[in-house]
Amino acid sequence: MRARLPLLLSCALLAAALPAARADEPVPTVQVSGIADPEMRTYRNVAAGLDAFDAHRGLAPEAQLRFRMRHADGSPLGAGDALRLRLASDDGSFQEDVPVDAAGLLTVRRSQAAYDANATFILNRRNGQYTGHPEVRTAGLPDNVRRLGDVRLECRVTIAIVKDQMPFMAKAAINTLMLTSDWCGKNDFNFGVMATRPGAHAVLRDGERTRTLPTRGWKVDVPIGDASWPDDALVEFDEGGGER
Repeated sequence: MRARLPLLLSCALLAAALPAARADEPVPTVQVSGIADPEMRTYRNVAAGLDAFDAHRGLAPEAQLRFRMRHADGSPLGAGDALRLRLASDDGSFQEDVPVDAAGLLTVRRSQAAYDANATFILNRRNGQYTGHPEVRTAGLPDNVRRLGDVRLECRVTIAIVKDQMPFMAKAAINTLMLTSDWCGKNDFNFGVMATRPGAHAVLRDGERTRTLPTRGWKVDVPIGDASWPDDALVEFDEGGGER
């Protein structure tokens, strides 16, 4: 069965910038309504994200880009999910399996053939049951720790996929709202990162400086647009272990 893969985007409801909060205040967020979750649908959409990853590698020089599948509610995969994913063109000229491991992780490789054929991602599940999202990580960190530069690069990949799918007028409207076409780079732009569990306590840390981050279900809002936090700052969740 052909199913469109929703792309679980932290900024699916885009966070517009507000004046910077003090260290002891929650990070301000305004949700922009009317923007549906974009979808990891065609190879060309995802290729735009691969291009963004290459273009902004300076944010996370040692990081790896993969994609992670989850249940639609944000919860991680379990032993019984057994997802199978493939890329295929409508005319049958291109078909390729895309391995998904038990944790839901997959790698999308460069493929000119898939691009030329306008291949589509097809999951062995009914539409709407699972979501997928880019995940950028530098090796060597605990599973409950995210490097801020990785998160910034993850935003760049995500937004590139979003923009590749959006009609011109929709992009123009958001550019007007954000007062910039560089959404991830806007001052105090907050990007939602998947947490280790719903409501997990999260702290942004750079040496002795810390800021508690607000949690919305499975997502934690990270102030990636605040240039006062360096790329090597860390987002730390309140539990060890978790997924990787």
